[in-house]
Amino acid sequence: MWKISKNNLTPLIIIVGLLVIAGAIFYLAQPKAEEKTSKLPSSEEIGNKVVKYIDDTFLQGRSQASLESIAMDNELGMYKLKLKVEEEEFEAYVTKDGKFLFFQTPIDLDKNTTTNNEEDNASSTIGDFLISQDEICKEGDKPIVYFFGTSTCPHCQWEKPVIEDITAKFKDNIVFRENIDSNNDSEIFSKYSTGGYVPAIVLGCQYYRVGSGESAGQEKESNNLTALICKLTGNKPEDVCNKVQNLINQIGG
Repeated sequence: MWKISKNNLTPLIIIVGLLVIAGAIFYLAQPKAEEKTSKLPSSEEIGNKVVKYIDDTFLQGRSQASLESIAMDNELGMYKLKLKVEEEEFEAYVTKDGKFLFFQTPIDLDKNTTTNNEEDNASSTIGDFLISQDEICKEGDKPIVYFFGTSTCPHCQWEKPVIEDITAKFKDNIVFRENIDSNNDSEIFSKYSTGGYVPAIVLGCQYYRVGSGESAGQEKESNNLTALICKLTGNKPEDVCNKVQNLINQIGG
């Protein structure tokens, strides 16, 4: 699985995507001792500092970052920044003293982890898909199939022709929304991508999975996708669904 990096056209977006996976934390150099004061830097000063750090460390003259917004996240006790490079936006967090930069949402260790977690409580079915308790999402009367990925993610590139081939067989029965290097359908992605990783597949908001089917192989992945979509369409078209009826019978939910 890859952390989504949206449009991977800039070196920064690629680097940030990799750093997020590692949970990277960066130390932002402080002023010399004689220049320090007891007063915390302003949000503007911190924002400018982060932009300069990104420009100097990652972009190195190939492009420039800009600060879209900065606001205090009172729950985390640090600043949340929205940054932009060329046409791509991403988020970062900085401690309020302007000392540490995070390219991933910091984990609140005091937060109650025993509350209901929909993903933890979800049951699974064929193809390692999780089963949601949501209603089928449709466009008109057709279930919507979502595929999220990036052009630089090898697992996405493996999965892409597989799901394209399968969904083409259901062209009159479903709506297929392929999002490669795209911010479209961001609400669906945020809800079902389990941490923002790709590839992510959401079948009618009923079945969802992060990761490709490479370990199972192309034939098994194709059959599992076919069966799950058939479950959504009420076994239509019949000539497609009849071939995987044994798998359809195994689907829980």
